[in-house]
Amino acid sequence: MKKPDCCELILNHACDLSCAFCSQADFAPSSVMKAADAVRHIYLARKAGFRRLGFSGGEALLRRDLPQLVRAARGVGFKAVRLQTNGMRLADKALAGRLVRAGLTVCKFTFAGHKPAVHDRLVGRAGAFEKSLAGLENMLGLNAAVSVNLIVTRANYRSLPDAVNFFMKEGVPSFVIIYPIYTGAMARAGRLRLPLPQAAPYITAALRAAADGGLGREVKALNVPPCLLPGFESRAAGIYRFDTVVVGADGNSRDLDESVALTRRQGPRCAGCHFAKSCRGVDAGYLARYGWKGLNPVKGKPAGFKAAPGVFLTNNEKCFIEVLKAGGELSTAGVLKGARGVPLCYDCADGNSVLVTGQALERRGLVARRFSRGAYYWRLADA
Repeated sequence: MKKPDCCELILNHACDLSCAFCSQADFAPSSVMKAADAVRHIYLARKAGFRRLGFSGGEALLRRDLPQLVRAARGVGFKAVRLQTNGMRLADKALAGRLVRAGLTVCKFTFAGHKPAVHDRLVGRAGAFEKSLAGLENMLGLNAAVSVNLIVTRANYRSLPDAVNFFMKEGVPSFVIIYPIYTGAMARAGRLRLPLPQAAPYITAALRAAADGGLGREVKALNVPPCLLPGFESRAAGIYRFDTVVVGADGNSRDLDESVALTRRQGPRCAGCHFAKSCRGVDAGYLARYGWKGLNPVKGKPAGFKAAPGVFLTNNEKCFIEVLKAGGELSTAGVLKGARGVPLCYDCADGNSVLVTGQALERRGLVARRFSRGAYYWRLADA
């Protein structure tokens, strides 16, 4: 079995919002991982061979020592250091800058759609959308890799395609569309619930919007089985391993894949599905409320959705462009070297990564290359 490569530390359960969809609303807000324990877990995670480290909460930005913890993670050798946040406190440019200078590479924001009034109502705080959006714009301006989690509820599901388009235009290149599980606050929020078959057409339309924009593989749907995503079955996060170990604020750890498996169920109709072996099934809490209605097996291998190259750039493509802006014409090795100084670069492992990204940009007319003495040289197409 593949060893998990990401360790996520839940630093605290306190939060500055009261989201109606929060799955952690029943955790004690006073539960906090001490700084010394956080540093110890960072060191142990690296020693155990994890390649990526994440910080989350509650709201991890309530921790004043977060920049120091990020620096500690980079100091022991983590190339990818991620923060999960509502993003409001990142409206402070100084704080955003400190985190990026400390070595933060990925920032994942949670939004309840793109309409300020709806978002503010669902997170329980007026003006929250404006602050979170400002935080997102600050991180984009600092060349950090940014991703957005979009939460699906009855209050916003029809506008999911518009939300994806809105954030793509802001410069966001990566999304997870999250159908919430019925725990914590969401278990009590009857007015926000809706069955998966009702939400799925709009989730699929959002995935199509991302694919048309050029970000197809950068967007996934969480807690939605592939049978409800026609043409986009491969975007169901449930057919992939998370490869993540989560360390709670109390120090207890759990394998995320094993934990999810305990809550998912397959029914008789799943036996004939193309994804029967790879799909984890449907959340037991969902089935207790809605059953299997509208969930039907995928017969045969799906064709998938084909889209022409769009206008938006992935994180890797953004990084490639930034390196060429700074360095002019560069060899493949030169691009890799230059990328080390760009926060966006956190998953480029070798020259093949550069080649794949460069070819994609070349097809779109954004970069040009030439071959000389056994090496490719890259430059901006208009340079």
